[in-house]
Amino acid sequence: MTEKLDTQTFQNQENSNWQPPQLDKKEDYFKKQGRRIKKHYRLLPFIVPAALFSLIFSYVPMLGISFAFKDGFNLTRGDVLWNLSHYGWTIRNFLDIFYDESFFRAVGNTFLINILKLVICFPLSILLALQLAELKRQGLAKAILIIVCIPNFLSWVIVIGIWQGFLHPDTGLLGKLLFPDRVVMGEDGLFKFFVVILNIWKGVGWGSIIYYAAITAIDKSYYEAATIDGANKLQKAIKLTIPAIMPTIALMLVLQFSGMMAAGFEQIYTMMQINPELIESQITLDTYLYEISVVNRTNIPFATALGVFNGLIALILMLVGNKITTKTLHRSLW
Repeated sequence: MTEKLDTQTFQNQENSNWQPPQLDKKEDYFKKQGRRIKKHYRLLPFIVPAALFSLIFSYVPMLGISFAFKDGFNLTRGDVLWNLSHYGWTIRNFLDIFYDESFFRAVGNTFLINILKLVICFPLSILLALQLAELKRQGLAKAILIIVCIPNFLSWVIVIGIWQGFLHPDTGLLGKLLFPDRVVMGEDGLFKFFVVILNIWKGVGWGSIIYYAAITAIDKSYYEAATIDGANKLQKAIKLTIPAIMPTIALMLVLQFSGMMAAGFEQIYTMMQINPELIESQITLDTYLYEISVVNRTNIPFATALGVFNGLIALILMLVGNKITTKTLHRSLW
């Protein structure tokens, strides 16, 4: 009986051209947001200052991106609106990037340094976290982790000054023993080597913290079960620990990919001052952009276009890295 009534009702609705009520999605969205604001109004004193700070210092300065499409810039006029209104629009600045030899040299150095960091520094942080997690006394492991993290809190100027003092051929302890007649940190052939070595010394300990935290969060019963099954420490690390922290590894790997267009301005620029004669062969995208935009200030529209171009490439690299980790590690940011 019920089925018959339902069928008749459906037929009557069909014959009378019945349609479900159409809701105004836009109006419904704003009503929903209004109810949420009324419900959580106590959070507004915390949210509004943060939103204003982001708007003023993060989004308003993005107006400067417009200079990448301008054919000129008057340095004597500090008025941004005046420069925007008195110069024409063009895409020539982006085309000039591909005719700049220094740009391609900077790209090559930047990518080579970042690939070396990815191949050497990235696995070392994971390896250090695995080694610390194997220590039976967790107090000792935490003490070691604190010690290896101390260099991260030193500025690059101090770090490079310490190593330059150790390796100085006249006054440095290591310099007198190993390189008595050479300023090795100023040699062009060893520049990228020292960039990687100093990154290891300064950042591997800090980078291992997140992996160590992920390892300590793994349920200990899994290791007990693996011990009962006869697994040794290496097998536990390969078959249990690494798969368990794979989401963390994938996240850090994607972030590493997104940073391929930046080699670390503070470190590179400070190391370049050891031997200024080799700046052209040691230049990276960070230092190149700094030279043309801040030091020389010869072509502000071109420097802006280069910054926008670097940002777009970094976005593409992040998307590619996320796609790679999704296909290979089955983990992604979204």
